[in-house]
Amino acid sequence: MAVSIRVPMDAVSAAAGKPGGLVPEDSRFALVSLLGSQTLIAYRVDGRERRRRVLARAGALLRPEVLELLMSLPLDEPVPIASLTPAERRTLARTPRGAVSCQEGVVVRNAVHPLSLDLAVVPGRGWESALERAGRFAPFCARAILVDGPLRRRQEAMAQADFYGIGLLVAREDGVEVVVAPRPFVRKRFTAAGWQFLEEVSRQLN
Repeated sequence: MAVSIRVPMDAVSAAAGKPGGLVPEDSRFALVSLLGSQTLIAYRVDGRERRRRVLARAGALLRPEVLELLMSLPLDEPVPIASLTPAERRTLARTPRGAVSCQEGVVVRNAVHPLSLDLAVVPGRGWESALERAGRFAPFCARAILVDGPLRRRQEAMAQADFYGIGLLVAREDGVEVVVAPRPFVRKRFTAAGWQFLEEVSRQLN
């Protein structure tokens, strides 16, 4: 069951998106349900891919085997279908509309990631449980927690957040205090799970 809590979205986005803030200035903000939590995300849509999918009437790509196949194909380059394994050819036959184009015995990958995720902010009434849930986002993006209430054991909370590279934000009546800034996200490798995660975010935003 997803954890739901009051999220002062305007205050968080103002704190995170201001010049020199936690995310690029052109990031957008939205509340979504991810990995068991109501989460405020900062994201940027790939406008070209969005338009391409609209024209192709293409939906979200959520099947892992389809994403594995797409990752094995170069973007916009023809690949002989005969060069694919039998399992890949079976997956190709089930690939959703618009992800690839096939003609004259070749397949061309058209699909790319629909957006980039700059930050996930996980809310909580206590920082311990929020840190645990924010840790689930480690493979996908920069992370922060938002404590809605008094920040108990402040020094310990700061040390734990800093150790895990998770930002620590505190909701106050006059706005949001950035106690610890999130560590920038460094993608170590591209995976089907990471692509699927971005597709699920995009599905909820559409």
